[in-house]
Amino acid sequence: MNDNQSQLVVNCQLSSGAVPSNFTEHIVISKILGPLGRLLNLVLAASLVSASSLAWAQADVVQIKHVDGETMVGLNPQKAVVLDLAVLDIVHALGGPVAAVPKANFPAHLAVYDQDRYAKVGTLFKPDLAAIKAMSPDLIIVGRRSTPAYADLAKIGPTLNLAFDQQNLVESVAHTTRTLASLYNKQDQAEPLLQRLEASVKQLNQQTAKAGKGLLVFTTGGKLISQGPDSRFGVLFKGYGVRPAMTDFPDGGKGVPLTPDLLHSLNPDWIYVIDRDAGLGREGVAAGELLKNAQVERTTAGKKQQIVYLDPTNWYVLDGAGLMTMQANVDQLLLALDRR
Repeated sequence: MNDNQSQLVVNCQLSSGAVPSNFTEHIVISKILGPLGRLLNLVLAASLVSASSLAWAQADVVQIKHVDGETMVGLNPQKAVVLDLAVLDIVHALGGPVAAVPKANFPAHLAVYDQDRYAKVGTLFKPDLAAIKAMSPDLIIVGRRSTPAYADLAKIGPTLNLAFDQQNLVESVAHTTRTLASLYNKQDQAEPLLQRLEASVKQLNQQTAKAGKGLLVFTTGGKLISQGPDSRFGVLFKGYGVRPAMTDFPDGGKGVPLTPDLLHSLNPDWIYVIDRDAGLGREGVAAGELLKNAQVERTTAGKKQQIVYLDPTNWYVLDGAGLMTMQANVDQLLLALDRR
């Protein structure tokens, strides 16, 4: 071991910014005791470098668990690529900086991201890997639709898969919000919003418990499809407490086509409608017209005008997730039930 090696350790220790008050004493020992002192100096300095590095890691980076594993991410990322609109909803609510988003049909509360100052890097399903790589982002976030691109994106930079658990959506939104709040140091902003959401969901469950049975109807391409608790929209039942008018779903979350006879036999007290075509801005037969053709007036929901047309962008494009989106959805349901 030579003097050059000792100097390298000293320089590393100095560059860490954590110079102890007795650092000069180590140098004096090295000069007095010769090789033995230099060895002692190296051991002490190396231990200080290790401790300083650990403190740096704890202060500046965090290991985050997500759908595809665990990833080390620098705190307070300034150049984030957010490829999921429901996650973008949470980042926006917390005031976190965003550099790039996919091309998408943004809901009104996220319309700002349609502006040119936010780079557009592919679509919700197919991120533009080359464009993202050219940005050298310090954080990339994928969601349900962009999950297949995770492995390729993880080669570009720190990547998190924050796809929501649709079967436990209320809890999943809260967990993701707290994860992002700790990453951006926005806990003070997050907690009041989460408390409000929790109170609203509790109030909604109290209302749905006495509202009778509900049928969730998904319309697309001229079809009426009943959706159940295990579907992508199951939060209506599992999170918001609606009692399902239909419980037999042979294919699980795929739904069951509705005929006028089936609709009449189910006779729901409430009908909740998601118009996919409207959510995507596509032309098609409106959901109201489809229900009229299915003789919805023969049901209790039709007779009492207890049909709720859910915000299709919030429920379909954002999967009912996101902090502001979920609050808006709960508020809409509360308002509808209060009017009965």
